[in-house]
Amino acid sequence: MIIDPYKVEAIIAEIAEEEISSRFGVLKDSDVSTKSGPNDFVTAADQAAEERLERALKDLYPAASFIGEEAAAEDPELVNRLEHERGAFWIVDPLDGTRNFVQKREEFGSIVALIENGETRQGWIYAIPEKAFATGSLGDGVTWQNEQLGPVSKTGDVPVGYRSIGSLAPQWQDKLVPALRDKFETGPARCSAYAYINLVQGLRDFALYSRVHPWDHAAGVMMLNELGGRVAYLDDLSPYRPQMTVGRPLLGAGNISNWERIRAALS
Repeated sequence: MIIDPYKVEAIIAEIAEEEISSRFGVLKDSDVSTKSGPNDFVTAADQAAEERLERALKDLYPAASFIGEEAAAEDPELVNRLEHERGAFWIVDPLDGTRNFVQKREEFGSIVALIENGETRQGWIYAIPEKAFATGSLGDGVTWQNEQLGPVSKTGDVPVGYRSIGSLAPQWQDKLVPALRDKFETGPARCSAYAYINLVQGLRDFALYSRVHPWDHAAGVMMLNELGGRVAYLDDLSPYRPQMTVGRPLLGAGNISNWERIRAALS
């Protein structure tokens, strides 16, 4: 089933404005708590936005189940449904870049993906401070602010990318960390929404991740693939599928030649 992408954009933008932007810079201490560690924040904005997105998206496509980041934090078994069940799923990160949001850094967004039978069919990434969307549909390409994006160009002499590799298995830490330091220019991926927005526009060349949550990656991976890129695991070269993995290195780039070049340099 193809959902009208503009209806979903309208839902995301309205909820982001009312539940997230309205709280930016004015959070109370009681509005902020942590989940898996001291820097893994959750706020009243995350929770309120997810609750409203669940209701609105279910109304739009009642047959689709809903998996939100905050619900999955409470019940990790929800994510396993993506591997073991067919059917349709809304996958949602209501507020990606929550640490930035708490620290008053204007780099946060909302990510929504529609998955059917294990395949990402549509995706939306909303840069909340800019009020701007990257939107993609399988087979129909990717738009940024309603303008169709073309293929991503090849890298320059020194590829520039993102890294989020704190959860790499030890054998990969020993191999990849020196290679990233010596051969590339990288910065931390503090917000998956902004990382993928910059990748689809060709503003960054690649991203390397080690903790892969479906709500962070499903929409962006589909968009990179639509633009002629590649996203795959370095350990066995298998393509990304919407699921949860930890410890394995996932490399994404908007151009297959770039991907191969970067993979070779990391080998």
